[in-house]
Parts: sequence; structure tokens; C-alpha cells
Amino acid sequence: MSDYAVPTTAEVDAAVRRLTSYQLRRVFYEGLKNPNWVKPLADLNVFTNPPEPEATGDGYIKDVFWPEVSYLLNVAEEAPVDVIDVLLSLEATANSWVRRAAFVIGAKVPADQAARLKPLVKAWSEVGGLGWRTDPRDLVSFAINLIEGGQKYGVTFANVLFRPRDAEDDARDPVVELKSYWYSQELPRVANALGTDGLKTVLPWLSQYERIKKSVGDTFDHSGFSRSTVAARGDGPRDIEDALIDAARDLAKRDFGTDPDTTWRLFESNEILIAQRIAMYSMAHALEEATDPALVAKLVSMGGDLLAKPLCRDQGARLEFVALAKSLVARSAADVLVEVINEGHFTADSSARIRKNMAERGETNESIDESLQRWDETWRHQVLAGIGRDQLPPVLQAQLDDLDATRGVIERPLAPAFEMTSWTGPNSPLDQDGMAAMSPTELLAHLESWHDSGDRWTAEPSHEGQGRVLSAVLTANPLALGDATGFTERLRPTYIRAVLSGWEAAFKADLDLPWGAVIAAVSFVVNHGYASDFPVEGGRFDDDADFREAKQAAVGILEEFAKVKSSDRIPADALTQVANLLIETSEDEVAWNDYANYELSNESGMDPLTTSLNWQWPNMVRGLLHLVTHGPEASWYASAAESLERELGREDLRGASRAVVGEALGRLHDRAPEWLDMHFETYFGSKASLDRGQQIALTTAIAMHYYHPALYQRLSGSMIAALGQADEIAVGWGDQDTPKARIGQWVVQAIIRGHVDQADPLRVAFYSVAPADVRGDAIGHVAWSFLRADKVDDVFRDRLAELWDERAAHVAEHAEDSAELKDFYWFVTCGKFGADWWLTRLKQAISLDPELETHGMIGEQLVEAAPAHPQDALEVLRLLLKPAETHNRDQWDLTHHALAPVLAAAMDAGDDQLTQDAIALMNEMGERGEVDLDQRVAALRATEAP
Repeated sequence: MSDYAVPTTAEVDAAVRRLTSYQLRRVFYEGLKNPNWVKPLADLNVFTNPPEPEATGDGYIKDVFWPEVSYLLNVAEEAPVDVIDVLLSLEATANSWVRRAAFVIGAKVPADQAARLKPLVKAWSEVGGLGWRTDPRDLVSFAINLIEGGQKYGVTFANVLFRPRDAEDDARDPVVELKSYWYSQELPRVANALGTDGLKTVLPWLSQYERIKKSVGDTFDHSGFSRSTVAARGDGPRDIEDALIDAARDLAKRDFGTDPDTTWRLFESNEILIAQRIAMYSMAHALEEATDPALVAKLVSMGGDLLAKPLCRDQGARLEFVALAKSLVARSAADVLVEVINEGHFTADSSARIRKNMAERGETNESIDESLQRWDETWRHQVLAGIGRDQLPPVLQAQLDDLDATRGVIERPLAPAFEMTSWTGPNSPLDQDGMAAMSPTELLAHLESWHDSGDRWTAEPSHEGQGRVLSAVLTANPLALGDATGFTERLRPTYIRAVLSGWEAAFKADLDLPWGAVIAAVSFVVNHGYASDFPVEGGRFDDDADFREAKQAAVGILEEFAKVKSSDRIPADALTQVANLLIETSEDEVAWNDYANYELSNESGMDPLTTSLNWQWPNMVRGLLHLVTHGPEASWYASAAESLERELGREDLRGASRAVVGEALGRLHDRAPEWLDMHFETYFGSKASLDRGQQIALTTAIAMHYYHPALYQRLSGSMIAALGQADEIAVGWGDQDTPKARIGQWVVQAIIRGHVDQADPLRVAFYSVAPADVRGDAIGHVAWSFLRADKVDDVFRDRLAELWDERAAHVAEHAEDSAELKDFYWFVTCGKFGADWWLTRLKQAISLDPELETHGMIGEQLVEAAPAHPQDALEVLRLLLKPAETHNRDQWDLTHHALAPVLAAAMDAGDDQLTQDAIALMNEMGERGEVDLDQRVAALRATEAP
């Protein structure tokens, strides 16, 4: 503050009196940087009256910007006490700009001053919230500033933001302050700031989340069920549970390696399934990294105790159990594993509890013994196969050999289990726990006897709601209805559909099914007519009027069973019955007529592949294709092939069957090449001809499959024909813009992998026929894929670079094709190309296309490149910021991230001409509104000076 003059009262008063308009106030306060003005302005009551939100009459709220807050933001770091005093006087305001500024300021002033905002935050939380304009990142930065500054309020505020709490209506959805996206983005920052307190803070948040969600009860623990592996989340949106699991995992990995005793106690006090899974995975990681013998010995001892826990032997914890077991074996602790494996899937206590529950449901001792043995063998087989034969001690190798011989080799022992998604919808008279507690006889009697009270609009119980709960119960326990046959004759089609859906989900989750009951139920549905003897009860969608949906469920489960990968889990006689039933369903003319006669306009643009998943007939075709991929050795092969060819011979105007064929191309190529050779041109076309159905099969195939050289060769002729189509190509899956771009991606992949040369017909066709922007999409997509790869082989990178140079040379001779260069920013952003390479090419690309967009993606890369390549970086920046040709270009990234650092690097390079060029650009940008650019550059140069 000593660099600024202290104004007199008269000077401040005179300045304020001149601010007679909103525009003058904004210019003045945004430009004022002298921190000595805060208190004099406050004494003049300048900061007492921010505008309050106003209703506009059209349903919106007008929230006017308050220029004075700009000044507070400008000087907060230099006058924190005075600025915080001003903010504390604004407790009553609802102005969102003020509330936003408070957290921006709280994130950058000294922590002791930031902590003074506590009463302000408390008051705002109780009335109106923290401000709809407030950036969630600023809220988190405020918490981090407090935490790192040693302020207890930091942890308190972190709890406000991140600790799950009950919803007011006692719903199962935990409530947090941040939206899911920002929660998952920002939680790692807070966890890191918490330091050694991170795990003891985050792990209880996770436990609290699971308990509010009711994933954990006195008799069950489904915590983390949607997360098939702790190591990585799935491809879906990252939700709060995922974020908490990831944060707890990363903290535990660190803490088991630095303070194992404290970490062990934390997990001991949070004994839920997902926490124990995290403990196993994290301890495995720590064992792999540990070098201190004492630490290794302690972790080995803890690891043995952890594996022995009943929760850790849960089927849902299998992948983490395997990870820890591998690490223990690698540390010569195989005896611990032998002891746990010999005890089996169940401890004595858990086995006794299961026996008691099954006996209470009316199951015989013999049936219980068989089930426990089957479950135990399945678990031991999966665990031993997951660890790997070479890593097992001899006694466990022998067990694995026996299990492989009797049960078949597990192809993918570390494949994640089925991941269930949640649903909301109709209600059930019984919840899942209540239904699961019934014996098979009780459950069947209940389903038979329960009746809907009638049509209504309120959310009362219905057959549909009860069917969904039944499906969930059978997913968890396929024997919930016992293993007897004949029950389907006693149930309405809504429940039969639910039973089949539950069994299918259980099968996908690697649970054993009561095969006699399953085959009998499916056979009953396949052979039953469409009419139902049960009168419909309830309102629309509350009860199935006929067997249509049950038959669709039957085809769905048969299609799942028919997959080649499923055959080793199904008894041979049952598999033969599956094949025969699936072939029998192909003769169902009602299913074909329902599909073929449906009004296309009702599907709202649904593509053929998606359509195939929603109709019985195309899904039956998918099942027949699975049967064919078992090969000619299968007893049903000839009948399945005949039925398949007959059904594919129908005139399918909707194209779903052709999408199914395209989806199956890889399996047919690998497992039924003779059949594919015989019928390839019929379903996929050729260079000479490509009708609409063949277009659907082709576009589905290239959308569903990654590039493969053999498929590339098979499909080349058809792809050439597609490129030559003047009309719109029929798309099997995806949108209309993708087919030619996907073909281009395959071409580029073939080039960089060295599978094709310049004379390749498809390569020639693509670069001769495809529009320039499509060619740009193709090469840009592959560069984008480099961004997602941890490592890219040098030879692939260099071939892509050579291809870029080839295409740039083409554009140099054909200026009308400049769109081919439009996605070069992915080459810069992906991080796999050196700055010396991409700076030169970027300059060339801008010279060929002065309107080249960078989409706000290269600012950071320019900053990183500037110290080593100051002249090239400055030249690129100058070209991108040229105003005349780039008036529509979004320059935020360049001006706010790259401009000052690149200028500073150029001025520090020791080249007089380069310095002059940098000053010229700085002056030009100052005239265009970057009024403080010289100060930003000077600050950077002062920071970097030795």
C-alpha cells in the first residue's frame, strides 16, 4: 500500500460527486487500483446500497451489476481488513454480484481475514443461499484458503459444501451444496488441501452418503454396488458417489504408505462394503510401492487380516480382493491367501446366517448345501483365475486346475461385474427388503393374491411397481422363487416379465440360475398365445394387457443366453433348449407384424440399432446371429442359419435387422467366417452397389467397431461406394454427419498403423471424394484420440505428422479445401507432438486459413512453448489475434491465458527485434481494450527475473 498515495477526504468526495452516471461509476471503480481509498469511500457510504434483485413482470429476475464491487475485488489482497469490513456490512443484501465477490475475495485474502466472513456466510446460507452467480470453484477456493491457513472454519465450510445430508422429505437422495459436476471436479482439491486430515474427513462423507441412500442396513450392505471396480469409474456421468470413492481411494493409497496404523483405524471405524473395497485396493497399491521392510511387514500383516473379513469376500469386492491377494503373494505372503481361500467364500458366521435365512424360506438342507457349494466354487474360481495361475502357490494352482477342468476356463476373470442403474417409477406394496425376506412359497402366494385397487392418478401401489421390485429381488437372489417349475401358470404376465428380467440381470452379474425353472418359464412364454387370462388392473401402464412384453423379455433373456461367451455357464442340455426356443420364436408372425406395421413417425428419429433393442423381432434376429457364431459344430447351427436367412429375407423398411447384422460383424468374422463369406455382399454391399439396408449395416459396423485391418479390407469396397453416394447415407447408429467421417477415421488409422500405402483404393477415394471438412474431422479425431491415450507409439505419431504435412501441402495448392485444417488445435492440445513441430505447422495452417479457429484450446500450450520458442510463439499469437480477418474468433483463451506470458517470454529472449515486435503487439492489444496488459507483462517478467 505504500506505493499508493493516501487521498484526502476532499479528493474522495470530489471524485464521488463526479460519478453522475452508471457508466462513469463502472469506468472509475473498475480502473481504481489504490487500496487506500477503501475506508474513505466507506465513510462516504459508497458501499452501503448495492441494487437489490427486481422482478421484471415476465417471470424473470433483474439483477443489476454493482460497479463498486469491482474496486473491492481489485484491492482485496492489498487492503484485506478494510475490504472484509465492507463486506460484513452487506449482510442484508441479496445482490448476487456481491455474494459472488465475497467468495472470490475470501479465496485470496489472508486466511485469518477470510475467516471473518463466517457470520456473513451463515446469514446468506439461511436466506437466499450463497448466490446463484457464485462460481462453485470460488466456494471451494474459499474453503481451501481457510484450510491451508489453519482456520478451523475451513473444515466447517468444506462440510457445508461436501458433506452429504438428509433431504427434507426423507428421500434416498443425499443433498449437498454443489451440483454433481462441480462436486466431482472440486472434491480432489479439497481432499488435497486437507492433507493428513483428508481421509478422516472424506471417508465419513462416503459412509454418510451410503447410509442416507439406504445402501446399508442391519441385514444388508449394497454400498458402492453401482461401482464395479474401485480402480476406475465407468464411462457414464461422474456422480457424487463416484467422486467420494475416487477421493477416498487416492487418499488411502497415500496414507497406507505413510501412516498405516491411523489409516487402518479409519477403515475399522467405517466398516461398510465400499470402504473395505477401497481399503483392499489402496493397501495393494501401497504394498506395490513400499520399499521400507518394516512398512512392508506391517502392510502384509494388515492385508491378511483384511482379506479374512467377511465383507472383503463379498462377490462385489472380488476385483479388490484379487488386487490385494496379488500384492500379498508378490511379497511372499502366499500362506495368508491359502488360509483365506481354504476357508472359502463364506466365514463360519456368514455361512450360518445364510443357512438360517434360506431354511426360513422353506429350502431343504440339500438345496442349501448345493447352493453354498456352487457359490463358493464360483467365487474361488473367479478369485484364483483373477490372480493368475503363475502367481499362485502350488496348492492353489492345483485348485485352479481342478476348477478349470470341471467348470471351464474363465476367459476374462477380471472383467467388472454388471453395473446396475437406478430407476424411479410406479410404487410397490412391498419394498425390496420385505419381499426378499419371504420364502418362495410366501412370495408366490403374495404375487397371486395381491390385487390393484383400481385406476387413479396418485402414486399408489401397482402390479408394474411390484414387478420392478420383484425383478430387483431376483437380480440379487435368482432363487427367490425357488427352483420349482410351473409357477408361470399362476402369475399374470406383468410378473412373468419381471421374473425373466430379474434372471437376465442376475445372469449378467455372474450369478447362477435355477436352470430347470428358467427354461420352463421361458418355454411357457414362448409357447403361450398373446392373450392373457388375467383381467387388467389399475391404470394405463400399471399392468400388462397381454403377453407381448413378456414374450419380448423371453426373447431378451434367450438372446443373452445365446451369446458364445455365455455358453460355459449354461448346462449343455439347457443351452440346446435355449437354441431351440430361440429358433422357435423366429416363427412368431405377430412379433414381425407388430414391428413392421409400426408407424415410423412415432419413433422420433430413433436410429435402426436403437430400434432393434426395443422390439422383439430384431432382437430375435440378434439371438439367431449369436447361435450362428457358435459355428457349424453346434447341433443347432443349420436350423439357426436357415431361420436367420429366412428372417433377413423379409423386407425390413425400418432397417433394424440390418443394424443388428452390422453390430455382429466382428463376431461373424471371428467365429462364423464361412457364413459371412457366403452372405457378405448381400448384407454389406460392394464397391459396385450399396442399397439402403446395406448402408445401415455398413454404418452400424463402422460405428460399433474399432478400426481392425481385416474388417477394413472386408468393408473397403462398401465404404468406397458409401463415399460416392450423392444422396444422404442411411445411418444405422449415430447421426447423419458421422458415416463419411467414420470412414475417414478408419482410413487415417490404417495409414498411421502402416497397413495401407498411397495406392490403397479406399484412401484414394476418401481424399478424392469426401468434403474437406469431413477430411478435417477424420484427422482431427485421431489427434483427439491421442489426447486420451497415456502413451502413443512414436511410429504412429510420426505417421500422423507425415499425413498432416501431406494434407497441408494439398491445401496449399487447393485453397478451397482449407476446412481440412480446421481441427489442428487437437495436434497442439494432445501433448504428443513437440512444440518445434506444431508451432511451424500452426503458422502454416493460419497462413492457409486466416479464419482458423483454436476453440480456446491452445493458450496453455503457447505459454509452455514460449520460453524455448519465443519468436514462433509470438508470431503464432500475432497471427491468431489479427483483428481484420478474425472478427468472429473467440479470443478469450489467447488474451487471458497466453498473451501476457508469450509477450514476457519474447521480451526476455535477449533479441532487440523480437522485443520491439512484442512491444508493438502489446500496444496494439492495449488499443483494443487490454488496458492493463503492460502491467501483467511487467509482473511476469519481475517474477521470472533471477
